[in-house]
Amino acid sequence: MRFRDAIAASIALLLWCGSASGDEDDPKRFSWHPSLTLTTVADDDPNLDRGKGGAVGLWFAPNLELGYRADAYELSADIGADVRRYFGENGLSEEFGRVRASGEVGLYPGLTVRLEDAFVPVPERIAAPADETSNLIQANQLDLEMRYWRELAKKREILFALRGTYFTGEDFAAILLTDGGGLFGQKHFDPEHVEAELVAEFQSPLAERSAWYIRGTGHYRSFEETIVPDHADLAAMLGVRSRWFHNVELDVAAGWGVIQFESRDDVQRFVGEGSLRFRQSNGWTWTASAANRFVADVSGNNFVETTGRLGIEKFFGDDTRLSGAVFISRLENDAWETDSNLFGGVEIRGSHRLDRHTEISLTYRFWQNAGDYSADDFDQHRLALELVYRH
Repeated sequence: MRFRDAIAASIALLLWCGSASGDEDDPKRFSWHPSLTLTTVADDDPNLDRGKGGAVGLWFAPNLELGYRADAYELSADIGADVRRYFGENGLSEEFGRVRASGEVGLYPGLTVRLEDAFVPVPERIAAPADETSNLIQANQLDLEMRYWRELAKKREILFALRGTYFTGEDFAAILLTDGGGLFGQKHFDPEHVEAELVAEFQSPLAERSAWYIRGTGHYRSFEETIVPDHADLAAMLGVRSRWFHNVELDVAAGWGVIQFESRDDVQRFVGEGSLRFRQSNGWTWTASAANRFVADVSGNNFVETTGRLGIEKFFGDDTRLSGAVFISRLENDAWETDSNLFGGVEIRGSHRLDRHTEISLTYRFWQNAGDYSADDFDQHRLALELVYRH
């Protein structure tokens, strides 16, 4: 889908919802919010290749959010662009479209169907910053999801979600893992693929403001490129959610999973995830999270990611916030016996609300990729000054 086609489809969706409603005189059903983000970026390694030259850039991102809510359905659209210019680095200057249109309808209590089309930039590599210009490709993702939730006796709950995805994107130079355990470079890789995902969860009360749950997931991907094998990952986990203490939120789950490949040995691994949030009465909030999970990039390379993150946040009054975080991740895949990839970083951010519509923020980030897989190693320091206006 081209940029102008995505915009036209989003506008048509919102115009149709207004004409189809019998409550045209109710302005509360329709909402719109224009916004503008201006970002000045100073980056010492914008190409993520341990190059010697840094760059200063100016990013310009206008956006318009549209929404319509009726009794049985909701429609929304975000229409915008992301224009990035770098001084003295014309090869980095890019323009991305950001158009997202979605509709959700309730067929009957507990059962909803959601259709979403997203024409947005997506990261090419997992082990690099997801917002770095050199790591982004323009893509279009169409999702159709059916979700069913029901409350049972004794406050038990069940959830089923089925999602289908069709993904297309611009060609890019990809590094693919081969059958022999080596690497294969393809200059014009087509990321087109289809996906299917099923999630089932049962939850039951355990104690006051606490519950245990069991969750099963299944995910299948099939690529248009024949060199990328079809694969599926399956996982089952048993977990606990708790807010027993009023200022502590805990969610911990563990289980077993497997990646099944069309032409390679299966990868069986322990899977788990956990998060802890602690809010102090003086305004400080501490968070910690860790996971061992299956992840995949847009090239079809599937990994086991072991990751951990620590964060802190503090509000000074109603308008000023200071936050910081540190994280580290490791990617590996036993099916190919390739070197593991290790990356991590630190981010410090301060923001202040100038008025009810405008916020300014300053962010420093350090990101390092330095695992056994040395082909994508880099060190990056970035300073970004951002001004956001939203009406």
